[in-house]
Amino acid sequence: MASEKILVINPNSSKSMTDGLDQLVKDMDSYGTTSTEIITYTAPSGPPSINNEDDALESAKIVFADLQSKLDAYDAFLVACYSVHPLVGMLRDKVSPRTHVTGIFEASISTSLSCLPMGSGKTRSKFGIVSTGTYWEKTLSDGVKHFLEVEDLASCKRFKGVETTGLNAIELHTAPPELVRKKMMEATKRLVKDKDVKVICLGCAGMAGLDSIVEEALVEELGDDARYVYVLDGVKAGIGMLESMIRALPKAL
Repeated sequence: MASEKILVINPNSSKSMTDGLDQLVKDMDSYGTTSTEIITYTAPSGPPSINNEDDALESAKIVFADLQSKLDAYDAFLVACYSVHPLVGMLRDKVSPRTHVTGIFEASISTSLSCLPMGSGKTRSKFGIVSTGTYWEKTLSDGVKHFLEVEDLASCKRFKGVETTGLNAIELHTAPPELVRKKMMEATKRLVKDKDVKVICLGCAGMAGLDSIVEEALVEELGDDARYVYVLDGVKAGIGMLESMIRALPKAL
């Protein structure tokens, strides 16, 4: 068993969401793409779905209090909520300097940027986000603006924007499958219709396993050009980033 451990934190109290994360980790293991021991965690109480910043703050306080005595047991932490989740900063301030912490929002942006072509005027030069409720359109856009440290996203040549399904995280797995498929495909097609998107970020941990729906929408909208577009799961990106950080920036000095 690997000595390094990553705790993947589902900061809402929905065990079904964590079950989806467990399946994703198992799928990654089956392809030999993880090199650490991945442990998942569900918030003991609080919002079953994080639908706004108030939910995020409440969940952060609950999880932070619950993990106080367990922080030394892990080499890295991944906050599996697609938002500028306050738990990321709270954990970074508390853990040892060489324990790595990130969120799936931050990890997906960093990975997306590494996939985009350098220089202006390139085709497929942007990344975009497909997320859940319409609330997240402005909130995630503001988060990208702060992450990239740009004053005006309209002038940003790297970010396409956010398109949403109108479904919350729980409804992605409880609503009729055909409705989920329809909403996901519509949001994807709106995002890529200008043919300038290189990376689509799945903007919710609850979208784990829904990659195939996005890929189907890409084929319908772009035809053969769909093969040039990446569909990026933030949980996979976060685990991969943390594993790289553990190898490149180990605890031992």
